[in-house]
Amino acid sequence: MKIIYYLISTFFLLTSHSLFAKGGNLNISPLYGFERVQKLSPEVKTKNRTFVGVRVVYGPPLFSFESEVTRSNDTETLPARGITEEEESYAAKLGFRSSFNLVLLRWYIRAGGHARKSTYDRTENGVSTTREPAIYVSPYAGTGFTFNLAANLFASGGITAIFTGKPKGSDRDYQTTLAFGMRL
Repeated sequence: MKIIYYLISTFFLLTSHSLFAKGGNLNISPLYGFERVQKLSPEVKTKNRTFVGVRVVYGPPLFSFESEVTRSNDTETLPARGITEEEESYAAKLGFRSSFNLVLLRWYIRAGGHARKSTYDRTENGVSTTREPAIYVSPYAGTGFTFNLAANLFASGGITAIFTGKPKGSDRDYQTTLAFGMRL
C-alpha cells in the first residue's frame, strides 16, 4: 500500500507546479456509485455495492496521466442460509489516457496499473470470520466517450477491463460507467 501512496503522491507533486501554467489541462472528477442486485434463482440473494473516489487526469489530450482512488463496500445476503458477506476494498489506478475529439464526441482509451486491498467479513449463524488477502496489482485497459449535450452539460460512458488473473479461467473484472455531468 505504501507503494501506491508513493506513486500517487509523486504524480501530484510532479504535476502541481504546472497546474496554473498556460495550456495546463487538469480534470478532477468525483466518483460515486450505488448498485443493488437481487437474484431469485438458484436461491434468493441480495447484493449491495457503494463506492466513492476521485479521478485526476492531467496533460494534453493526446497523452495524459491519470490517477484514480476509490473505496467500496459490498454486502451480500443469503437469508435462506443465514449468511452475510461484507467486503471493504481500497483501489488505486495509475496510468495513461489518450483522447480524440470527434465533433461533439470525445473518445478516449486508457491503460495502466491497478492495485487493490480488500477485507472480507463473513457472518454465518452469528459466527464471524475475517480475512485480509494480500494487495494485488494488475494491469487495466479501457475505452469510453464523452458526448456534449450543451455548453456545460455532458453524458459519458465507458468500460474498463482489469486483468486480475484471479480466479483462474476468468481473469478479467469489467467496470462499466454511465454518467451525466455539468462543467463548472
